[in-house]
Amino acid sequence: MTNINKIKNAIQALAEHNSSFSDDNWSINYKLDLDKELRGELAKLQIELDLLTNAIQENDLDTAKYALVMARIFSLNLSNFFLNIFEDIEKVGWSEEFKLPTLPEGYQIPERYNYPKK
Repeated sequence: MTNINKIKNAIQALAEHNSSFSDDNWSINYKLDLDKELRGELAKLQIELDLLTNAIQENDLDTAKYALVMARIFSLNLSNFFLNIFEDIEKVGWSEEFKLPTLPEGYQIPERYNYPKK
């Protein structure tokens, strides 16, 4: 499905360029398998969406409301999952602590990366 652990590994590698990596003071829990966490939260959300669909078909508004409450929780978990990734990207990419270079205006990715042009 995904290999979201790549971002965790990349952040660790970039952080190690300036110092040794410690998983303290980061938003991501670097001990977790992010792929497993993402799959788990998506599966939980899917269960609630299936329940919601069934409840609507049965005109069972109590169960529909319950499914919405639970779907809201799992959606928030997913939102926080990606927010943690965003915050660690921000930290390693733009903080004074890691001092990555500023990209020059008009920067082009070298051809050797075979990066798809947009």
